[in-house]
Formats: sequence, structure tokens, C-alpha cells
Amino acid sequence: MGLYLFTCELWWPRVQRLGEFNLSLLGKWCWRLLKEKDELWYCVLKARYREMGGRIKEGGSDASLWWRMICHVREGVGTGAGNWFDDNTRRVVGNGRNTFFWTDY
Repeated sequence: MGLYLFTCELWWPRVQRLGEFNLSLLGKWCWRLLKEKDELWYCVLKARYREMGGRIKEGGSDASLWWRMICHVREGVGTGAGNWFDDNTRRVVGNGRNTFFWTDY
């Protein structure tokens, strides 16, 4: 047991600002929600909470705490930093310059 504690201290840095660290990890999940829509975990969330307008819905009080926290970060609720995720992401269709409406999606 003592060796395990010693090893953890060597490999795991101490996180001074745990709230900001948690917010960044939740932000990473928000990014994955945008980029990995064909993955199994996304399909499971979509089946559980339903999708509306290309986004998975929050799910209300039946949703898990993890999912509600991700939705709050995505919407900018209670983070103390405004809507930082939407303010720092953008969607580009096609190559971003010339978009062919019927073929780029």
C-alpha cells in the first residue's frame, strides 16, 4: 500500500484549481459531442436523451449528474465564465470558403 501511494504521488500532479480542471474535462466532452457523432457512446446518449436540432437534449431530472454538468457547460450555465464553449468554437461547412449547398454537409 505504501508503494502505491508513493507511485501515485510521482505520476499524478497535484491539481491546485480543481474546479477549473473539472470544467476543462467537461469542455473536452462537449468537443467530443461535436466531433464524434458516429461513435457508440454518442449513439447511446442519443438513444437515452434524444436528439433535437443536431444536439442531444438535457434530459431533465432523470439525467445523470455527469450529463447535466456537460449540458450546463455546453449552455454556459453556472460556470462563472459565461458561455465560453460556444464563444470559442465555430462550425465550418465544406472548406470554409466555398460551400456547395447540395453536396457539402
